[in-house]
Formats: sequence, structure tokens, C-alpha cells
Amino acid sequence: MTSPGPMDPGALAGLRVVDHTDMRGALCGRILGDLGAEVIRIPPVPDPDDLSHAHRNANKAGGEAVELESLTSDADLLIDNTGLDLDQVAKRHPALVVVALTDMGLTGPRSDWKLEPLPAFASSGGHFLSGFREKSPCWHPGHLAHDCASVFGAIGGLAAVMDRRRHGQGQVVEVSVQEASLSGLNPWSVLIPDYVEHFPELPHEGRRNADGNYWIFPARDGWVRTVIGTPYQWNGFVEVLGNPDALTGPEWADGVFRGRNRDVIHVVADAITSQRDRSELFEHGLAAGTTIGVIQSPSEFANHPQVVGRGFFRHDVEGSEGLPMPDAPWQLSGTPAGVRKRAPAAGDEAAQFGPRAVGNPWSAGPSKRSNGDGQLLSGVRVVEFGMAAVVPEATWMLSDLGADVIKIESVAHPDSLRFAGRGDLNKAFPFNAESRGRRSVALDLTTERGRELALDLFMAADVVAENLRGGSLDKLGLGWDDMSARRPDLVYVCSQGYGRGGPMGKMPAYGPLNASFAGAHWLWNHADVPFPCGTTLNHPDHIAGKLLAVAVLAALDHKQRTGQGQLIDMAQTEAAAYLIGDVYMGAAAAGADPQAKGNRSEIVAPHDVYRAGGDDDWVALACHDDESWQRCCGVIGVENRWPTNADRLADVEAVDAAVAAWMTGGLAADRAERLQAAGVSAMPVMGPYDHLGDEHLATRGALDVLEHPVVGKETHVGNPIRFGFTKTRTAGPSPLLGADTVEVLGEVLGIPSEEVEALAEAGICR
Repeated sequence: MTSPGPMDPGALAGLRVVDHTDMRGALCGRILGDLGAEVIRIPPVPDPDDLSHAHRNANKAGGEAVELESLTSDADLLIDNTGLDLDQVAKRHPALVVVALTDMGLTGPRSDWKLEPLPAFASSGGHFLSGFREKSPCWHPGHLAHDCASVFGAIGGLAAVMDRRRHGQGQVVEVSVQEASLSGLNPWSVLIPDYVEHFPELPHEGRRNADGNYWIFPARDGWVRTVIGTPYQWNGFVEVLGNPDALTGPEWADGVFRGRNRDVIHVVADAITSQRDRSELFEHGLAAGTTIGVIQSPSEFANHPQVVGRGFFRHDVEGSEGLPMPDAPWQLSGTPAGVRKRAPAAGDEAAQFGPRAVGNPWSAGPSKRSNGDGQLLSGVRVVEFGMAAVVPEATWMLSDLGADVIKIESVAHPDSLRFAGRGDLNKAFPFNAESRGRRSVALDLTTERGRELALDLFMAADVVAENLRGGSLDKLGLGWDDMSARRPDLVYVCSQGYGRGGPMGKMPAYGPLNASFAGAHWLWNHADVPFPCGTTLNHPDHIAGKLLAVAVLAALDHKQRTGQGQLIDMAQTEAAAYLIGDVYMGAAAAGADPQAKGNRSEIVAPHDVYRAGGDDDWVALACHDDESWQRCCGVIGVENRWPTNADRLADVEAVDAAVAAWMTGGLAADRAERLQAAGVSAMPVMGPYDHLGDEHLATRGALDVLEHPVVGKETHVGNPIRFGFTKTRTAGPSPLLGADTVEVLGEVLGIPSEEVEALAEAGICR
């Protein structure tokens, strides 16, 4: 990764942002700062002098005695998660865009609930799915749920400022942490129950089952993980094992059969993989066409040749004391992104915005409405060569903003997610979750004419986005080098698992493999478990797609202003790492990797998940200060024998026992409601049926109910961004394979329908 110099303008150069968030929302400003925006931070409470602050507040200015009102009058965008009076802010600054990051939204029965990071994660559905069945649900340490809101906030804030040029109107952009984390971590959960009548074996209750079907196997020097979705990948895995007779019968081609016999797979595979190193298993998997990933510690990730070669970590950021500071998760060829400066420190001189540059593109637009009636991206064409989740998630965001998204699908090698339909490519719930809001064109790319049609569609696009196996499109003459030579104004988006190039650039990867490689799974577990990582979440897929969408919006806006296209490269492993950047800095500072601690915290207590009175019924509770704990004592009816946080950490077992005894006396929903009524941050650990029946989410219209032409009723997680002014649309159901081929080839390329029918008869399209 080429690090930008101090004079290199990013895509958002000139955009002025005031960051008025605590640490739970600080990543939003960092994302915009990494893309070149000028960000001044006014923390509502003093920032801690720790590594999380150093990571989340890099690329920002700040200082003492900075006045919010004076800065806001010169800003384009204000980010807030403190509950400012938004009506008053809008009245004083009608052209200002305000991103309101809220725990539960500005409306609804639970809009006054407060969520610290642990209860916020419990609200997402990801907590309920993570961990070993015999233990409590296990969280992802850090700020992951709030980070999801920060990513959506960056998308919404950027879109609203872009839209302001058309009409001069500021607005409030609201993002609920609960809804953002449901979308960014576990969006398939509310859809699966609609598919049970078609596939009764689906895990519709969403309960945790450790590694699930993303099996973890021992290696001689650690652990590896697999994601096997297609028959080709299964055959490759069996080849890696040496084709043992016990796994080669025709029944093993069925994924459901494999899921029911995972114990047999482990008996056979464990004995074989444990005799080989992780790197050897990875290389053999690559050669055999199966997806084997390496589980690493954070320091192993930071020092891996793939990561070092791509330059993801910076060691020269002022104030980071030489610790490995994660750079931006994207590489942009025309408008560099990345860390330019350290986080603001106590004692810094008060920061102010300088004079506006003449012709600054981010200055407020017309004072009266002009051409703001349509959607922001109306007329923008996106051609997607997306597979699985990350790129399809990014283009979904563009579609919601009005872009025409055309998905090119291979007739011979369909999207791997379609295989979950067990013989019906149009009935696969993962594909139907990921590919809403687009049109499908099915081509046979093994034919010259099929490749010509794909090229013609690329040439008719504003944005091309792909996440195929590294080098796949280059071999077809459709890669970045070929396309940029033909179309210098094209925004070309690549997102491979391990990034473009390097020793691992050609290996396919899925979310669980990317998180394992990045070291996220190293910490996402209880301490006393038989193997690392107990989650089947597809993290970072869902939130990585939205993180990619921020960079695409910035590059697309830059193209529309300058006529210049560029390449965007985002490694999905680096997207996962970006969300836990302080972990790598801490490992380097300590000279040792941190270890998994379940739901507990080293810095506050109580901070855990407690069993309530129902079946698999749990409450997440976090008291981040002494006052919160005092209120908690009043609710649970215990004497406060631990008045300070230090007291509670020193006697954490007794503290947890006192809380746990009260929790079992009622259902999780009741326990959490009583605590929240007293101002204590608590949340039921929610599963899919909790979300589907939740009054708060229903009141807010957080779920979209659609009618799929083959499946019928489908429930999807909606877009959590609520614009006050900018128009969006609700994406329709995912397309049937090739359903729009005739329409698109006619509309975009001018090919008559009878000619398309002839191409279909010849097998070139479908």
C-alpha cells in the first residue's frame, strides 16, 4: 500500500467534518478522514489516552477549548452520538448535514435505551449465534456493533453532502446501532425462517454451534478453517486429505449430509491435518481448488508476508511510538487514502477550519431546490461481477441510492451462494439475501461472444465491481489494466479476500476465513474451549461490503467532478483488521498476543452475559462507571459492597454471582427492561425470532417484507440509514438467474430481442 504524503489530496479533500462522538462513534470520522476529509474532533467527554483512541481518532485534529457552535458554522458535516437537540442544530445551520448515531434510533419504544458495546452486540443477533452451545453466547471484543453504525453513518453522511449540491438542503441522517449491526453482522438471520418450509433442515433458530459447517481442524502448528459451499470445493478438500475412502461416496456431495455427519469428517480429517503445517494445507487447498484458511493470532497477521507486502500497517505515524497503526482498508489509485496524522492529544492547540478554498466542491449548493427530485445516483450504471457477499453488499447500497446495478453471472459457474438452493439456483437464501436490487445477465464467458458482451457492458458502466478469485477477469481481458486503457474514467472496484497481488492474492476466501486470518477469531471466544473461534458468522463480509461502499461513493463523486476514474482495492482481511486496529498496536506494545476472555472486560465490571429464566435466555450487562453500578444494585436488590470499579474487578466472581442470582428470576426481556428503566446498559441477547417479533423494530419499519417470484414471502433486514431529505428506495427481491438478459442487452447494448434469443439458443447467454 502506497502511503499518501502530506500534500496528496484524498477523494474527500475539502470536506469539513466535526466529530462530536465518544469512542463508540469515533470510527465514523476516521473513515472520512482516511478518504481525505478535514475532521476536527470535539469529544463530549475527554478521550482516554489509550490505543483505541490512537487508532479511532487518527487523521483528526482537535485540542483544548474548542467550541462546538463556532466549528459547526463552518462545517459541512457533523457527527454526533450524544443526543444533541437536532431541531435546534438544523434551525441554526440549515445547510448542515448531521449524522446522528443512535443506540436504538430516534423513535420507537426503546429509543431511550443506552447500549454500551457489549449490550449493543447482544442486540445484533450476532451474539446469539456465537460461541459453544454449552456456554454463554460469546461477543466480539471491541466496538463492533457501534462500528457498524459508524460505517453506515459514513455512507449516509457522504451521500447527503453529495446530494446537497443539487438543492442546498441540509438534513439529519439517522443510524440505529441495533439496526446497523443487524445488517452489518447477521442479516441472513431474519430471512432463514421464511425458507424453512422449503428446506426444513435450515438452522432457523440461529443458535450458536461453535464452528458449525465452517469446520476448524488442527494443524501441526496451529489451526485451519474451511468454508465449503460447492461440490468442487468439497472434492478439493477430499483431495487435500488424500481421498480417504470414508469420505468419497456419492452421498458426500450433498451439503446437508455432510452437515449431519461432521463428526465423521472430523474423525477422518483431524488425524490427517494435524500432521501438516498450516501453510502446507493452505497451499494444497489452493492447488486443489478448495478454500482452506489459516487461523492466526493478531501478531501473526501483522507480520504475515501478504500483509507486510501490501503495506497495511504504518510504523511512522507521529505519536504512535512506532507501533503498527492500521492504514485505510482501501487502496485508491487516483486519490490516495490512509493515515496522515496521529490522533489529537491533550494539550494540542485548539483546531479551527481555515478559509474555504475557491471553488471547493463541498461548499453548500443552491439555496433553492434545483434538480433534487430524483435519487442521488439516478443515471449511474454499475456492472457487478460479484460473488458471495462483499461486492454484492456494496452495490446494494448504491442501488438503494438509485444506481442501476447489473449483475453479470456465469452460466457455467454460478455464484457459489446459489448452490444453497440444493438444485434450484433461484431458491438459495444466501444469494437471495445478498443480491437484492439488481438485474441479472447470464453469459457463458468461456465463449468469445460471451466475453465480448461482458466487455460491452463494462464499457457502458460508470462503476465496475468484482470480487472473483484474483486474476480471473485479467485472464478474460476484463481486468483493471485492460479496462482503464479503454476507459480512463471508469471506477473499477476489486475486493479479494487477501487483496490483489502478493503470495495469497489468488486464493479465494470467505468471511470466516478472512476473520480467522486477521486474528479476529483469536479473541472471539471463551478461554476454556477446545479450539479457537466459536462463531459461524460470516464476518467481516456484511460490514466489509458497506465499508467498500464508502470508498466507491467517494471515488464516484470524484469521477463526476473531475472525469477521472480509478482502481479501488480492498482486501477483506484488512477490512476485518481495520475494525480492531488497537489490538495489533497492543500486541506489539506488550510483546505478546492478548488472549480470549469470553464476555468479560479487563477494565470494567460487571461486564458479562448472564442466564435468565427462559430456555437459552440471556442478558448482556455492562456497568462502565460507578454510578451505573450503584443503580444496578438498586434494581437487583444487593448491598453495594464494591463501590469502585477497582473493587469490582478485584472481586469479579462475587460481583457476577450477585448479578447472576437476580437474572434467573425472570425472562431476559423483563430483566433488561428493568435495568434500562434505571439507566443501566443491558440488553437481551437476541435471536432471529426475537427480531422478527420485536415491537421496537416493527414500529421503526426496520425489516422489509418482499415477494420473491419463486420462494414467496421473504423478510429482509432493511437499510438502517434514515435520511431526512435524500430519497432512497427499497431494493426488490434478488433476480432469477438470467431473468434480465434480454432486457439489459437490448436496453444497454441495443441488441434486438430476436438476436438475444439466438444467442440463448447457442448457449452464449441465458
